[in-house]
Amino acid sequence: MIRTFQQHNLRPTRILDGLWDFITDPDNKGVSEDWASHFPTNSKKFVVPSCWNNELGTYDYIGAAWYRTYFDTLKEANIRLVFEGILHHADVYVDGQHIGYHFGGFTQFSMILPHLATGKHELVIRVDNTVDWQTLPTDIADWHSYGGIIRSVELQELPDVYIDSMKIDYQLNNNTAEVQLHIQVSSLSQEDCQIDVSASTDGLSLSAAHVTVGAGQTSSISLSGSLANIKRWDVGQPALYTFTVKTGDDDLIDRTGFRTIEVQGSDILLNGKKLYLQGVNRHEEHPEWGFAFPPKLMLKDLDILNDMGCNIVRGSHYPQSQFWIDLLDEHGMLLWSEIPMWGCFMSVETLASPIFRERGVHMLGEMISRDYHHPSIIFWGAHNEIDTRTQEALELTKAFVSKIRSMDSSRLVTYATMQPEEDIVLSYFDVIGINKYYGWYEGSVDGFSTMLQNYYKNAEKQGAGGKPVIMSEFGAAGIFGDAGWEPRLFSEDYQADVVTRALKIFRDDPRIVGTLIWHFADIRVDVRSDRPYFRDRARSFNNKGLLSEYRKPKLAYRLVKEIYRSER
Repeated sequence: MIRTFQQHNLRPTRILDGLWDFITDPDNKGVSEDWASHFPTNSKKFVVPSCWNNELGTYDYIGAAWYRTYFDTLKEANIRLVFEGILHHADVYVDGQHIGYHFGGFTQFSMILPHLATGKHELVIRVDNTVDWQTLPTDIADWHSYGGIIRSVELQELPDVYIDSMKIDYQLNNNTAEVQLHIQVSSLSQEDCQIDVSASTDGLSLSAAHVTVGAGQTSSISLSGSLANIKRWDVGQPALYTFTVKTGDDDLIDRTGFRTIEVQGSDILLNGKKLYLQGVNRHEEHPEWGFAFPPKLMLKDLDILNDMGCNIVRGSHYPQSQFWIDLLDEHGMLLWSEIPMWGCFMSVETLASPIFRERGVHMLGEMISRDYHHPSIIFWGAHNEIDTRTQEALELTKAFVSKIRSMDSSRLVTYATMQPEEDIVLSYFDVIGINKYYGWYEGSVDGFSTMLQNYYKNAEKQGAGGKPVIMSEFGAAGIFGDAGWEPRLFSEDYQADVVTRALKIFRDDPRIVGTLIWHFADIRVDVRSDRPYFRDRARSFNNKGLLSEYRKPKLAYRLVKEIYRSER
């Protein structure tokens, strides 16, 4: 399932999830041997969506693998294939013909097959989870390098003239919303067509339009209307409005919530009211499913976040599934969304690479286009822990922030720095996120106080002294069940001591507007015997979760819950 609600009533759709044929290609011979047309007979069955690194025999596999399934068309049809997430390189073939390539494991892409003949069709996908120094993520990232078709595949049947996209913009004046729908209508016909386009929401019809669409062309139109007595979307008060656009044979349904998010001085305001953020960083990962995270567990994670007293979650460190973000919309939980730009060990050569920059800008565009309507998203995150002391990081920041602001002026732009005392990109962002691990990677917890004073001095020099600050990562590892008489490294007691002492420092600082603990639940990481990275990751897990990987609460969880549910 791609969304929590139906996006089409007129347009026929079906999910292609289920058992697919699967085979690894460690010698990378599938292209030369034309596996797209002659799929190997020694393949086995794999579930889609899933990660192959959760299966016997492919636990550590990095490289190419091939998937195959079939679909039928009962008549000649225009077919659109929608892929929600494939890690990381995807080459798509239909009936032996290569129809497209996509890079990026966490964003949706689609491909159209116009006037596909009646009958049975073979869909083959070559998937490659190989990463290097110019990919996002790079070959060094603090999570496991999973591979596979991790999210649903959907088949849609399009009419010759179809609704390609809808963008909902609005301006709020008290309890009235002035709404503009920007709609693109595309043609697969060989002739010019005239078509009526209409839109409605909750009983209100917006102004309709009569549109001429040239053969094989796309036309853009805007419809507008005014909604009175609206309810604003807010934390714990998730008022949502569903918009339906229709043509003669097609429709597109999406929804949004009306709310404002802005910075005023050093405060963040949601609907004009000060907002203090309490949350965690969360990977969409589980040891049994990897990144192919099932909806049932999403609901459980959301219940746990609410139980803890969170009002925000950071999607670390990649765009998360639309189903999850829909749930956040429906429950009034805020989200920081970002691309897989984890840069702790990233070189300046990577930061300066034109290919790397191009891929990052493209991923930002895909993320914002897909998730533009989600009211839960209040932050777009540009990057995480790159070396923001360097000119290369400054130039990359300019490109990334420019892309974000060109596409969306309604949200705040942020990032996470691990060099707050020397950072040179502070002035480009609305909100500053600081990642520091005093009490774990360096010094004692008391080091936070000195670091913050040095950060404020640096920010003043750059003209960024008044910007809101979020402690976007902090914490310590604690092995579930490891307890003792007093705190010591890797015990639940030590983790709880670090987190609670840090929270007291941050909550006493009026310039800090929120805390995001690292992290929600323990995650599998990429520990290899031939590499020096992440050697402190006992059990091959990042053990800084407030919960175990199976969502069992540690001592730190119970103490954080007391703090988050108390008065500040």
